[in-house]
Amino acid sequence: MHAQRLTLRRNSVVARRRECGHTSYRPLRNMQANKKEQRGVIRFLTAEGGREMYRRMKAVYGEYSLSRSTVVEWRKRFLDGRELLEDDVRPGQANRVITPEMIAEVHDLVLNNRRVTVDEIHRLLGISVGTTHTIMHQHLKFRKICAQWVPHQLTAEQRNNQMALSLSHLQRYHEEEYGFLSHIVTGDETWCHHFEPESKRQSKQWKHATSPSPKKSKAVQTSSGKVMMYFFYHKDPLLAEFLERVTTINAQRYPATLQNFKQAIKSKRPGTLSNGVILLHDNARPHTSNAVKTTLQQFR
Repeated sequence: MHAQRLTLRRNSVVARRRECGHTSYRPLRNMQANKKEQRGVIRFLTAEGGREMYRRMKAVYGEYSLSRSTVVEWRKRFLDGRELLEDDVRPGQANRVITPEMIAEVHDLVLNNRRVTVDEIHRLLGISVGTTHTIMHQHLKFRKICAQWVPHQLTAEQRNNQMALSLSHLQRYHEEEYGFLSHIVTGDETWCHHFEPESKRQSKQWKHATSPSPKKSKAVQTSSGKVMMYFFYHKDPLLAEFLERVTTINAQRYPATLQNFKQAIKSKRPGTLSNGVILLHDNARPHTSNAVKTTLQQFR
């Protein structure tokens, strides 16, 4: 009897709410409807002449519902006779601007000036920055990178000489194979710090039980402690020469280094000079001076 009374009371309450125009909705969880679908609901409710449109949609779609102002705006559009649910096409929209002709114009601008910016392109062609990005990255597959640093640019003559020497070495390698590689000696110079770092044992010191522990920071050497080292390498190091401080390799100093290299290769690789040595070093001015060329000719 008690359960029947509760059921009758619940039914009477629902009936009175319906008579007063109140309708209850159960919100759907995870109801992620897109804008077009919700606009269709607004068009249906507008044709139906329903009231409290925003509250009814909020109860169904929850946090994914359109805002109140959007619902009111689209209700007004449908009352004025609108049928379409899609957004109006805006002037200058990407789908109308990105044409084969526009892509070709952007491509020509980039080829004429590789350092042209996106801002300059969109100003010259009268298109938006977003459209310019789309053409550059998605259609033309361009990407902007920094220039690679090199010590110096080679002249046309230097490039031709380098190509001729490379082809000559390649031909000799095909003819002699590994025997050709055994004639190659490389040389280069670099700056290095000239100091003796303190060892962990040398840093030990006495302290009391209550005294703080000693601390030592990383030693940072200044440029005044640098010296230049020149080395030659052939399978194993042949010569590592440290120059005096505040001195560097020049046309007067390099011939003396070559003479030291000649003595080192005679003692460590007997017979190598008589078989011929291919010295690979860069084309810095001290390496190409007349005094150095004369010294190298005496090696033969």
